[in-house]
Amino acid sequence: MISSGNGRGGARRNSTGLSYAHDGLVDTGLSTEAGSAADITQSKGEEALAERRILFMGMPRSGKTSILDVIFDGTQPYDTLGMLPTVQRIMYPMVTGISVYDFPGVDDYAETQYSTFSASVYGGEYTSLVYVIDSQGDIQTSLSTMYSIIRTAQSVNVDIPINIFINKVDGLSEELKQDIQQDIQNRVMKTMTYESLNSTYVQFFLTTIFDETIREALSRVVRRLVPRYTTLETILNSFCSKSSLDKVFLFDISTKVYLATDSSPTDPLLYMFSCHTLEIIEDMGSMCTAYAGSEDEAGLQKTVVGMAGNTKIFVYQVNSYLTLLCLGSLPIARQDSLLEFNGSKIAQAIRKILR
Repeated sequence: MISSGNGRGGARRNSTGLSYAHDGLVDTGLSTEAGSAADITQSKGEEALAERRILFMGMPRSGKTSILDVIFDGTQPYDTLGMLPTVQRIMYPMVTGISVYDFPGVDDYAETQYSTFSASVYGGEYTSLVYVIDSQGDIQTSLSTMYSIIRTAQSVNVDIPINIFINKVDGLSEELKQDIQQDIQNRVMKTMTYESLNSTYVQFFLTTIFDETIREALSRVVRRLVPRYTTLETILNSFCSKSSLDKVFLFDISTKVYLATDSSPTDPLLYMFSCHTLEIIEDMGSMCTAYAGSEDEAGLQKTVVGMAGNTKIFVYQVNSYLTLLCLGSLPIARQDSLLEFNGSKIAQAIRKILR
């Protein structure tokens, strides 16, 4: 059973209130030549990188561009198989002022402009590095390139988070996936310790474009950059406690990336189920709304999904690009009026925090 409030169709908006699409935007401050790596230096007059930024890097054909196309542009996984290599830096805007940058692939670090561009690209408190490794490719060469990038990054930002996406694990057995991750993790930690590199903020993720692992991994990267994340987590914990809910996610509706959640452990299967639930609601047209920048609750969606088992899902729209997805047991979730009242208060608080 799915019940929903009435909505109005309209455009998505970014954190400044301007309408935007999630299509990747070519960073035109860069010049490239056919067949060569892109110039990713930042020169005078070139558009500066966003303060809150995620840098996607890796070797050619590692799958980093496919990951971002599937998440941000809604490209079907099989449609990415014939994609041309990235030769120019591309920016994908997110809500809350975060930008994701897709950098050209690196064949040989010493022979590309990665070795000469300004290291300031890695600077800043709100910069995070994602390095994508093809789990079925030349892992040793990819790791060697990654170490060169990490050395440069930590020369200007010793505490930069390093997120390693072990990609293309589809088709591999669970045992083989874990063996590959353990092998890469051991090699990386051993090398970083030997070279006195900071490994405090290194994370490893198994990913594939054929399921929600890419969105879950990106969610865990994004969380560190969301403004006032600790405050968001606190109010979501309060929401869970006062409404007797099992789990709450704050989703970016378009990408299905969650920006915040309560402090309870996140089950990957539960997250995958939540993503699919949002997709079903969108397919039914229940999440179409024109949020004009006001805080008028009448124009926001409230959707209740009753499951065959002992679970009920409550979806409460925060604004045109964010929504709360709450999961709870059926007896407690029957108090729809309480959930709606608490959801309204939490949505107001989130809008103020992320304004």
